[in-house]
Amino acid sequence: MIGLTAVLFNSHSIAFVPVEEAIQKRVEMFKTSKSNIKKLRQLIRSGDASKAVPLVDFHIKWSKEMPMLFPLGSEASTSNGSDASSDIWDNPVGFKNAINQYNLKSRELRKSLLSADSVLINQTFKSFAGTCKGCHKQFRN
Repeated sequence: MIGLTAVLFNSHSIAFVPVEEAIQKRVEMFKTSKSNIKKLRQLIRSGDASKAVPLVDFHIKWSKEMPMLFPLGSEASTSNGSDASSDIWDNPVGFKNAINQYNLKSRELRKSLLSADSVLINQTFKSFAGTCKGCHKQFRN
């Protein structure tokens, strides 16, 4: 997971990848994100907030890189394996706002994890996870 993340985030040409490669990379990143959120949930439930911080750092970075993996022409089709709704390109401001909320809530979760306040951690985790659900509801087929 760390190697894949490092390769994707250290690539300076990520904004210029072919459509097929962008789709592949974002599908991989969303799978990593989903797995990461499950691990976060487990660590938070077990009270091990310090181990959760690096997992949240992934989401902060992913939220900054995500827009570059949605080039025109990468919406869902029967041949490309993408679930991306055309609403991403029809409503780019809404999509960008959703990504900005994901970034904001990721940073808030990181701050709460560092505070070790379990009530705050649980609240911010729910808010963070809600940004994923909300975006997928609106921008995923």
